[in-house]
Amino acid sequence: MKTGKISLQKAAFSLLLALFLVTSFSHPTMAQSKQSLSTQITNNDQSIIFTKLNEKVWVHTSFNEWNGTIYDHNGLIVLTSKGAVLIDTAWDSGGDYQKTEELLRMIKKHFKQKVHLAIVTHAHDDSIGGIQALLNQGIDVHSTKLTAKLAKEYGYPSPRPTLDKKPLLKVGDTVVETYYPGEGHSPDNITVWLPQHKILFGGCLIKSLDATDLGNTADANIQQWGPSVRKVIKKYPQVKTVIPGHESWGDKKLLFHTLYLIKQHQQNQP
Repeated sequence: MKTGKISLQKAAFSLLLALFLVTSFSHPTMAQSKQSLSTQITNNDQSIIFTKLNEKVWVHTSFNEWNGTIYDHNGLIVLTSKGAVLIDTAWDSGGDYQKTEELLRMIKKHFKQKVHLAIVTHAHDDSIGGIQALLNQGIDVHSTKLTAKLAKEYGYPSPRPTLDKKPLLKVGDTVVETYYPGEGHSPDNITVWLPQHKILFGGCLIKSLDATDLGNTADANIQQWGPSVRKVIKKYPQVKTVIPGHESWGDKKLLFHTLYLIKQHQQNQP
């Protein structure tokens, strides 16, 4: 009975995922932001998608169900002379980290690199859910002290809390800068800046232009979210590409759209 139930759940998830993908890639904004299919790599069931930003930086996208709806989540793969830097795990949950295992297999297969180190941008399952798969392969996983603390509280292994003291990482020929602007989507959300590429990974702090609301605000600090985004805008005026935690990416308009959604949310509160 248990096996049958799991099979039905997987079948239902696969159907929902197929519908999500058909809808998403017919959406003009998604099509423009994620470019053409020739710049994408997928596994057989399209549960993991890599999208090329340039020769060294790719977005990894995975999927999960939340409140009965399938959503995507973005992370980054940064190819360096020392190996790949992984920003966020695949969206695993419930102690199942098969998606992140598949993500690691795909990185090794398509880029001929192992993951040198990983960064977790906050302690929600869409960013940290597959951490055990990384640790099982001996991958060094970094976070802030707060994310490491929250990870333990949420039942995940703690990453190494190094980023407060050493937010700037030099990995081979590549510079990776992490930044904690303050609370927002979560108490611990950080951004990741790639100065050589002018790419900002905003994670769940930043909303896509597709977003019409703030999404999951269970752990959000609405009052501080706006000031935190403004700090990011001020710190990275030269940004060219902004990757949100969910949905389509684009330019710095995403930062200002996030501010608009925060203001709209505040105005709608009683």
